[in-house]
Amino acid sequence: MNGRDDRLDRLVIKYLIIIAVLATVVLNYHTVIAYLSTIWRVLSPILSGFVFAFILNLLMSNIEKYLFIGTENERLIKLRRPLAILMTLFIVLLSVSVILWLIIPQLISAIRITIESLPLVFNMFQRLLKNLEEIYPEYNYNAFITQAGLNWDTVAGEITSFANGLVESMISVVASLSSYALNLVIILVVSVYALYSKEKLISQFKRIGKVYLSAKMYAQLTYVLRVTNESFSNFITGMLIEAVIYGSMVAIGMWIFQFPYAAMVGTISGALALIPMVGALISAFIGALLVMTQSFSQAIFFLIFIIVVQQLESNIIYPRVVGGSIGLPGIWTFIAVTVGGGLLGGLGFLVGVPIASTIYKLLRKDVETREHIDAIIHEEQLKEMNGVVRS
Repeated sequence: MNGRDDRLDRLVIKYLIIIAVLATVVLNYHTVIAYLSTIWRVLSPILSGFVFAFILNLLMSNIEKYLFIGTENERLIKLRRPLAILMTLFIVLLSVSVILWLIIPQLISAIRITIESLPLVFNMFQRLLKNLEEIYPEYNYNAFITQAGLNWDTVAGEITSFANGLVESMISVVASLSSYALNLVIILVVSVYALYSKEKLISQFKRIGKVYLSAKMYAQLTYVLRVTNESFSNFITGMLIEAVIYGSMVAIGMWIFQFPYAAMVGTISGALALIPMVGALISAFIGALLVMTQSFSQAIFFLIFIIVVQQLESNIIYPRVVGGSIGLPGIWTFIAVTVGGGLLGGLGFLVGVPIASTIYKLLRKDVETREHIDAIIHEEQLKEMNGVVRS
């Protein structure tokens, strides 16, 4: 009895402590949120470094496989990992530099042309309103302007000031990025260390899991992590390949049809293609606006062109390159993007699909296992029934 009473007392004390902790958190939620925000601000660069390392590892692993194949030289073997890391970082830095070199000059040119063309657009709109008076006699231009309280000179001046202010804001945003230099350094250091010591880190996590988890829980956790790693790796690889293909199609097609800003729009389209479902729509809207700064009629033809390219991409390229790699049906991909974007914003657009793919694979495997067990139980029951009937 004493042993049972002791266990009951410990259980009561345990739940009382849990209730006390929850009550403290609820009553002081402002302080708790502040502490959690501080912890997240400190840990976010470190976590971002591990995420960056996971992405870089996809490229580094492929480079490392082809370095010093078949060598038995210990120095070359030790040099393989550092050299693979350096080559990976160089490729990433070169890719980012090329993208910025393609986008920034043409973006500045597009903004300048837009600002210069604003007065012409307002003059055209003003003439259009005046011509309406000839087509519709009941329409009175002066009365409409008076009722609307429009002053063309004031409106044009305000829009031009806004555009100039927008350019200055973009410059200040770029300049403010230097304040994040420390976080970028932390992310880079953590990612390089994680890449260099990934086998050691994995071994340490395995040891911790085996010590603190039961054999069954450890096996389940290992399986979940393996499926998650497979889903994210396949998704990232597929999306990168698909983005390069789609961006190249847009750029080459625009160059063939002599649309302006071909390299810039193609680069933007490829980058935004990394956002499933909605990225292509955003890039089409941006491209149409940029082309419109040169010619309104060309912008119409550009929209027709981009719709055709997107149909080819969504019906042929995406299912083959990405769809097959993640194993997620189209309807669930759309739901994952919608829910992920609604909950986590831009981050949700990126991680929603691989997370949904992981859940889908785990659930499918569990359903198949349970169905198999039910089939075995049903078969055993039939055998028992047949045995009873025969006896």
